[in-house]
Amino acid sequence: MGIWDEMVIMLERTGARLYTGVPGDDPDIIDAARTAGAEYAALQDQRTAGYAAVGWSRCTGRAAVLATATGPNLLNALIAVSEAYTSRTPLLVVTTLVHDTAVGRGGFQEFPVSGLSDGLFTWTHRVADRAELEWAVSRACYLTEHGRRGPVHLLISPEVAGAEPVPPLPTATAGQPIPAGQPVEALDPVLDVLRGARTPVLLFGGGTRRDEIAEYGVRLADSINALCLVTASGRGGFPEDHPRFGGLAGLYLPPRSRDALDEADVLVVLGSQLEETALMGWESVHRPTLIHVDTDPAVLNRVVAAHHPVICDSGAFLRAACAGLADGDASAEPWWQPWQPETPATTEFIETVRFWTTLRAVLREHPVDVLAQENGLADLWGYYAPCFTLPPGVVPLVPSEQTPLGFGLGAALGAALAGRRVLAVGGDGAFLTNLPTLVAAGRARADICYLCLDNGGFGWPSLSRDDTEIVDFDAAEPISALAQATGFATATVSEPDALAETLATMVAGRGPRLVVIRLGDRPPFPPAPAVTL
Repeated sequence: MGIWDEMVIMLERTGARLYTGVPGDDPDIIDAARTAGAEYAALQDQRTAGYAAVGWSRCTGRAAVLATATGPNLLNALIAVSEAYTSRTPLLVVTTLVHDTAVGRGGFQEFPVSGLSDGLFTWTHRVADRAELEWAVSRACYLTEHGRRGPVHLLISPEVAGAEPVPPLPTATAGQPIPAGQPVEALDPVLDVLRGARTPVLLFGGGTRRDEIAEYGVRLADSINALCLVTASGRGGFPEDHPRFGGLAGLYLPPRSRDALDEADVLVVLGSQLEETALMGWESVHRPTLIHVDTDPAVLNRVVAAHHPVICDSGAFLRAACAGLADGDASAEPWWQPWQPETPATTEFIETVRFWTTLRAVLREHPVDVLAQENGLADLWGYYAPCFTLPPGVVPLVPSEQTPLGFGLGAALGAALAGRRVLAVGGDGAFLTNLPTLVAAGRARADICYLCLDNGGFGWPSLSRDDTEIVDFDAAEPISALAQATGFATATVSEPDALAETLATMVAGRGPRLVVIRLGDRPPFPPAPAVTL
């Protein structure tokens, strides 16, 4: 049995996985997965493969396997790896090295991959001998899916790959770790603060879990009459149709919720690193009493000093807080002013605001499992609660602080490969950076509806310059033509009256679909009066 067949067997023991990469330029693990009947995706671009792997992992909670070779093959995938690192997404990268005898002698595509750790991998290990393979695979799976989580890197030389099978080193199956928790008594000082809060705010980050928020987070909010916010990475945790939902913190926060945040006397941050975008526009961040809950001690007091730093799993904290506090009145009058929905200002063309408000209505009638988003100018309005709120049950798939252009489109493919029904929204610039994803989605007959927001160029750079010639382009037609050539059903809409029907028809469809929405504005964000093209 070859090493790659053996590795697939080891990995599948811990749960089904996706094996992806560019065939012929990677380890033979994709062929081994195919032979074993495991799930695989043979793609044509390593960056697309990396994005798809991250999307699959986020949807399943298990690490996908990204197969690469050393040199440009791996380097092309590092954008996806950095996204997984920042978002703490499980990912197992397996890289074949050059022959040991070629190291330091100008070997073909030789690259010092063992030095690619900080900011990319949580653990890197070179498999020195075939006997330690089972230990290395088991250790990699454990580290990528538990604790801090994030990408791990297994390096395998041709000498080890070609060695004869040997009995594995003695090992045991790793058990599921028990989340860090705190007894109610240890949280007494924190609970006293919550009991005395008059204007409390709960902020849910990416380290929180939807089921625990539904059972305990909403109950805690009711008990202390709290306004509830989420970070971009924590979106999908707290229900956005709930009257306590105030929006996404930082850059995307509605004005009324921003005013409320400035009035807060207690802020409870759960499972968030308090990244820069979560703090944007918040001038009084040091004023409220801050209770910061996270399992990673390195996160606490890193950006904002916490009055009460709590090393604890967010779910364990919510359970303990609910046990230690009396149930409150869910119908208590809110101390904040709720945000008000945005409405389109014109019927002459499709505004960015009209697109998002229309999509919100369409998704109520035609639900999807996953909504993948980009971070371009037109995309940002989809993070703004007065324009768009996430329908119940929909899982968001968004970039982290790295925000690589094209990530949402590639991650959507991974979500579809995980069996999810996916809607992916991105600007024309994002589509141009990730055209291989369209080819791959068409070949796979993936159940994805892609929405291309065509505002005629790169939106962000256009707002900071008087002359936009070098950032303007018209790419919608060739994007649509490529999609058609790879088997997509396509549509283009430019009239407001046709928008709702076109979106409803295409979102409700099956297989790969692409809708080009021709926008007539580039509204600055945060919200300001729209600028007509």
